[in-house]
Amino acid sequence: MIRKKICFLLALFTLALSAQENQLEKATIIHDSLSNGLEYFIMQNSEPENRASFYFAQNVGSILENDSQQGLAHFLEHMAFNGTENFKDKEMLTYLEQNGLKFGTEINAYTSFDQTVYNINQVPVTNEKLLDSVLLILHDWSGYLSLTDEEIDNERGVVNEEWRSSNTANYRASTKVWLDGYLKDSKYSKRMPIGKMDIVNNFEYDKLRDYYERWYRPDQQAVIVVGDIDPKLLEQKVKDIFSEIPLKEDLPARESFDVTLNKEPLFIVATDKELGNPTVEYFIKHKKEDLSVLEKEKRSLVGSLANYILNNRLSELSVEDDSPVLGVGFGIQDFVRPLEVLSINISPKKDSLLAGLDFALSEYKRFAEYGATSAELKRAKAAFKTSYTSAIKNVDKRSNDSYASAIIDAYLENEPVFDYKSSLVYGENLIEKINNNDILDYLSDFEGDYGRGVGITGTTDYDYPEKNEIEVVLENVKNNSLEPYEENLQEKALINEELQKVEVTGETKLKGIDAKEYTLANGLKIVTFPTDFEKEQVYMSAFSPGGQSLIATEDLPNVNVASYVVSQSGLGDLDKIELQKKLAGKEVSLGVSINNYSENITGGASTKDLEILFKEVYLNFTAPRFDANALDILKQNFENSLEAKKNNINSAFQDSLTLATSGHSNRSLIFNRELIDNISLEGVENVFKNRIANGDDFTFVFVGDFDEDRLVELAQKYLGNIPKGKKETIENHHMSPKKGLSEVHVSEVMETPQTTISIFINGEMKYTRKANMEVYILAELLNKKYMQRIREEEGGSYGVSVGGNVVSKPVGNFNLNISFNCNPDKAEDLLEIVYEELETVSKTIDASNFSEIKNNIKKNHREMQKENGFWLNTIVSSLQNNLAIDSQEEFEALVDQITISDIKKTANRLNKNPAIVEGVLSPKAQEDSSAAVD
Repeated sequence: MIRKKICFLLALFTLALSAQENQLEKATIIHDSLSNGLEYFIMQNSEPENRASFYFAQNVGSILENDSQQGLAHFLEHMAFNGTENFKDKEMLTYLEQNGLKFGTEINAYTSFDQTVYNINQVPVTNEKLLDSVLLILHDWSGYLSLTDEEIDNERGVVNEEWRSSNTANYRASTKVWLDGYLKDSKYSKRMPIGKMDIVNNFEYDKLRDYYERWYRPDQQAVIVVGDIDPKLLEQKVKDIFSEIPLKEDLPARESFDVTLNKEPLFIVATDKELGNPTVEYFIKHKKEDLSVLEKEKRSLVGSLANYILNNRLSELSVEDDSPVLGVGFGIQDFVRPLEVLSINISPKKDSLLAGLDFALSEYKRFAEYGATSAELKRAKAAFKTSYTSAIKNVDKRSNDSYASAIIDAYLENEPVFDYKSSLVYGENLIEKINNNDILDYLSDFEGDYGRGVGITGTTDYDYPEKNEIEVVLENVKNNSLEPYEENLQEKALINEELQKVEVTGETKLKGIDAKEYTLANGLKIVTFPTDFEKEQVYMSAFSPGGQSLIATEDLPNVNVASYVVSQSGLGDLDKIELQKKLAGKEVSLGVSINNYSENITGGASTKDLEILFKEVYLNFTAPRFDANALDILKQNFENSLEAKKNNINSAFQDSLTLATSGHSNRSLIFNRELIDNISLEGVENVFKNRIANGDDFTFVFVGDFDEDRLVELAQKYLGNIPKGKKETIENHHMSPKKGLSEVHVSEVMETPQTTISIFINGEMKYTRKANMEVYILAELLNKKYMQRIREEEGGSYGVSVGGNVVSKPVGNFNLNISFNCNPDKAEDLLEIVYEELETVSKTIDASNFSEIKNNIKKNHREMQKENGFWLNTIVSSLQNNLAIDSQEEFEALVDQITISDIKKTANRLNKNPAIVEGVLSPKAQEDSSAAVD
């Protein structure tokens, strides 16, 4: 399609929609600039109530570094938390955390090529002093960082460990495709945000300060505040605090940078000895155009439709018997500011790399030439229409952070911020007007020979095709004449039988909450808790005791894949593709899992599609399908994964940890050749029907916006007709680590040397809410101590993860997990710190840390009170543990009653003859230290 025609059509479209332009109303927002150039955006939003989110956006990123500063934009982001004019050293984080804001979740930042963004979220607005202090922090981020020599040196190790943790085989290979493909011959290709570690380790202090002085300045900055606040009052505060920041003279202009579109196709083979079988990516680069708001709205929507339709088509074609691929994914993404990239990602079957490339490109070419069928477009429109309708009904539930994200994008693109509801209504109306020609016009942007490339990533141990062989495939696809796509459409009913309602034999109220429990004639129970948190949305979760504990050891390989095979096979008379087409435009989700000690079914639906959800549940019990091709594709994927596992430096380590934490039980599943060989279609069918069979020991919990009488009637009709069976209880196979210390120390040759430490501590402890809370608080205290000592003082790790809980099944016991990646040279010392702090917390606890953690727990609990997901999980957990549901007051009373003495006693229990699995994966010296990436 020639470019002139596209421009003409866009012009006609703009004229045709000019009468509707008032539908895209500007958001109710205070937006202005100060005399120093700093912009501010302030918006009132009451979701969540009494909370506000603060963002500080900077129109600067790694692209503005000079050659000697590579990595310093990201390094500077780290330094923003290490001392400012008004918050010395770590005072900022200490103050915020004392007010219930946690570093890493509510307090964070990111650096990319073109921007750097800081955030402080979920700030309680009832504390005006806190609001003022948060604004003062943003003020200091603007131009008042301390950047002391000592703090800079301390942070070098932390940034090194962030690089070390992220420098995986997949990252290394993907980065080569990005730099040598997407960004080739541009400045972007030399400015990956993480930078170069030789520069990070050795830069002179003034190199960082120079970048800071040049680019952290008000004319490139914006303050964004969204929340349950008085916008006028916040505006005045912003003016008072930020107006005095001077804009220095003779500063360089903030340049824009371009990406060159290559004339000849690029061919990149990125191999790594730690990768598995190859994957292939075909990409087309396209420079973003200067479009009007209306043109962007339409282009974005048409692109989303094209993505939805083509991915569904590729999914259908990939499962055919003669398909040379295990899967193909199509997408278009904004990669850097001037560039978008169309990519087709291919997972070829064994020895079918070129055939897979030919298949994927042929189907893309067919789509680009002919577009969608009328049925495909109809289904896609129905799905999008449903999403728009749901979003419009729940527009008042949009979070502060979603609004802030849109505002940041608008600021960085220098565009107005539009009202969210009017944008949704506009899109809902626009979707009806889009036709197949719009899709063809959209894809014509990616026509031509410029900006194309093929990237292959995989193991070094593979016979890759030569460049000329790939060129032959590209040329053949280009010259092949293709016919339009044809669908095989058959109209089938979801359920062909007429079901009758069964009786409700019992009805009770749950303790502690305004919810009801009904018992149906087949013994199945349903619990209903109507809410108005999300309009016309219903959440469901079901459970039954037993799970894998009741499966024979020899059948365990099948149980691990049974739910997946059923999900890929369809239901009743419909295979997977027929079911997908049948449900197009319906808002329904459903997942079945067979876990260690329970069977679980989770899902949800819009109120209007609730009956479909019930039908799907019924069919999973009475008419699941077991498609041989679905299992075959899964096993072929397993073959690829097994190949990748051989090269994965973590695999032997993780297998050893699995065995050690289960006490070397013969029921522990290790992913290997034997496991794959022991999976069969008959075995899958047997275990699924064994576990998802009878309804009388299932409890279904429903939370959301529904008519209770109608929901109960649907349950009587569908859930009530699930066959009745015997009541079951779990079986304890004693899969726990042995008492004392079990060392799992493994050494591997690594491309990026790092040590992984994973410690699992387990012991007997009766489950109570108080005991569970005490172990959780203990884990949080350790988190803080390890953050301080291992990350900040030692610079030995990017971060330490600590998690702790008490479980009731199969018997009451506690679990404490401590894991992190670290500098190998410091591993031994850091491991000592782990045990040292675990011992210390049984004797000494910082009262301010303890109080801060408890306040954060109560704050988070309050914030979740209007979330359906929170109540669904709370009700399920309470029923499974046979406990009443606490009110907010009771929950806070429980937290308040826990003392430092309680935590010390709990720590002593954890230290008293527990089972400890100490995992340490270390780098082994390698003879050949040459780079693994070609």
